[in-house]
Amino acid sequence: MVSREVWTLPEVSKLLREPQHKLIYLCEKGVVVPDLGEAHGRGSSRRFSKRNLLEFALALALRRLALPVGVVAALTYVLRHFAERLRKSDPGFDIVDSLRANNAPDLRILVRDGEELFFSVSRAGEETRLFGGMDFTSLGGRNRVPPLRKPRNVAAPPIAIFGGPEKSRYVRIEVSVTEIARGLELKT
Repeated sequence: MVSREVWTLPEVSKLLREPQHKLIYLCEKGVVVPDLGEAHGRGSSRRFSKRNLLEFALALALRRLALPVGVVAALTYVLRHFAERLRKSDPGFDIVDSLRANNAPDLRILVRDGEELFFSVSRAGEETRLFGGMDFTSLGGRNRVPPLRKPRNVAAPPIAIFGGPEKSRYVRIEVSVTEIARGLELKT
C-alpha cells in the first residue's frame, strides 16, 4: 500500500462514496478550495490534498445535518486557519496525519447555542483545552477569521449536565474532526 498525496475529483468521489456534482457544488461555493490546483476551463481538473479530503468529509457530514452551505463553508474555513496556527506552533503538525496517529489528540468543533465557535483538544488523562469563543454569527464571510482567545483548560462536566466544556445552554453542535480524519481511506 502506498500513501497518496494528490487526488482528482473522480478519485475523491469514489473515495468518499459521494457523487461528483455534490463535490463540485462544495468547491463552487468555496467550502473546499483545492490545495493543489483549481480547474481553469474545459479539460482542466481540480487536484486535492489530504487536507481537502478532510474538508470534504467534514462538509458532507455537516450538510447531512441540513446546515446551510454558508455555515459549512465558515466552519471549514476556520478549521483550516486553526490547523495553520497549530502548525506554526508545532511544525510537524499535519491536520490529517496528526489526527490519524495512534496517540492523536481528540479535536472537536463546538458551536455553543448558535453564537460562539470553539475548538476542543483533549488527550487521554489530560484536561480538555478549549480554544475559541469566536462570534459564530460573524463567520458568514470568508475574508477573515476572528482571533482565537487564549486556550484554557477545562474540566469535563458531569455527563448529565448539558453543554460540555463550552457551557452551551440550549443547543450545541459538536463534530469530532479526529474521527472524520480516522475514517478517511488514504491508501491505494
